[in-house]
Amino acid sequence: MQQVSWLGAQPWAWIAITICTVWWTIGFNTVIFLAALQDIPDTLYEAAAIDGAGAVQQFFSITIPLLRPVLIFVVTITLIASANLFGQSYIMTGTQSRVIGTESIIQRIYDEGILQNRMGSAAAMSIFVAAALLILTTLNFRVFGRAEQQ
Repeated sequence: MQQVSWLGAQPWAWIAITICTVWWTIGFNTVIFLAALQDIPDTLYEAAAIDGAGAVQQFFSITIPLLRPVLIFVVTITLIASANLFGQSYIMTGTQSRVIGTESIIQRIYDEGILQNRMGSAAAMSIFVAAALLILTTLNFRVFGRAEQQ
């Protein structure tokens, strides 16, 4: 078999960084979801079973609607954390990140502002990223929060 250059070429470098990031963040999300799942009363599932609802119906009619606030929180936090990806690509690929195409937005802002001493353009990029995150977070609240308003 041919050797895979996990951190030296595309797409493997991004796959390795993504796997590392998921591994790093899955614990927090799991604890949040576990706490929310334990907060759902068992009586709701018992009542649904008595009414003849199967496991799939219980999942979509009880579990998902009651996890909606937690989904909003986890998706928002994950979205913001993904936009702030710096350490993983910088540590894993080092100074080659630009060459192999694993430079993140935050890393580009760092290079622009700190290394090249262009604070004005770095600040403008930061404001653009913050505005994009604000728009995505608003969309997240509208999509997942829609059922709570009814």
